[in-house]
Amino acid sequence: MKRTALAIVAATSLSACASTQTVLSEAPEEVFFTDSSPNEVAFCLANKNNTPAMDRDDGSKVVLIKNGYGGVSLAFTIWPDGEGSRVEYRRAFGTIGASWKQCVGA
Repeated sequence: MKRTALAIVAATSLSACASTQTVLSEAPEEVFFTDSSPNEVAFCLANKNNTPAMDRDDGSKVVLIKNGYGGVSLAFTIWPDGEGSRVEYRRAFGTIGASWKQCVGA
């Protein structure tokens, strides 16, 4: 009986996880502009959150912050913008901490 209850809780938890494509298809919650290059911003976000930055075919970089279940909590898309960068911030659901704000000048 305990295993059945645990399986139901796990399935419910996983169904609430957001996929990468789902989060990236949503409109950004906020957009930041910074004088730092896209490489600098991506490195900062990736370094502070111990996650890799991904290069995309459209010239942007994406950094995903995932929860303990593997669902995307936060997504950052970094675009070249003149001498600096435009950072689109998307949030699927809240996470603890906001060290990412140092990377985008928020």
